[in-house]
Amino acid sequence: MSTSSKDYQLLRRLRQMRILVIHPDDSDRKILIDHIRRIGCQVSYVWPAPKAIENSFDAIIFSIDSNNTKNSISWMASDETAARIGVIAYETPEILTELEYFNVHGVISKPIRIFGLLAVLTTSIGFSKHEKRLKKRINSLDETLKGRRKVEQAVAILSNLKGISETDSYKRLREKSMKDKCSIVAIAEAIIASSEV
Repeated sequence: MSTSSKDYQLLRRLRQMRILVIHPDDSDRKILIDHIRRIGCQVSYVWPAPKAIENSFDAIIFSIDSNNTKNSISWMASDETAARIGVIAYETPEILTELEYFNVHGVISKPIRIFGLLAVLTTSIGFSKHEKRLKKRINSLDETLKGRRKVEQAVAILSNLKGISETDSYKRLREKSMKDKCSIVAIAEAIIASSEV
């Protein structure tokens, strides 16, 4: 695949993105929305900040200033569906704390300039997608670890009940799993449950 083909695919994906802008109605918002539309993204905007959003967005661009309270958009701190991009006019400790609280994927500074907006949008959405993949992988590894702990517990129970080694107990679990065509974790859970009775 040629570089130009990859570039075209990136721009095509960007044009399918749904962007929400939470920003006061001023010249900065107008520049922001106009440029996002020129890129080809689907853009919605709202002010004041909503207590929650009903629709799904790929990115949320929101204004952060000293007048904002975390309570007005606190739902965004735990939102894992969209890339979060903060718009700031200055860097004070309070603003930096809010950027950290909202776990932003990108920052746009005021006054809004067209240059750099596409790069911020692209990298922020990329970071957000990468973060989602990592969280999914972590959840999968957590489940695997929980399953292994159950298997270890069942092996110890079998070893004590039958007076056999843990290696033989594990072999019995594995054989039962293959014979019954179910996961070794399900067999382990059944052994643990029956031992607790």
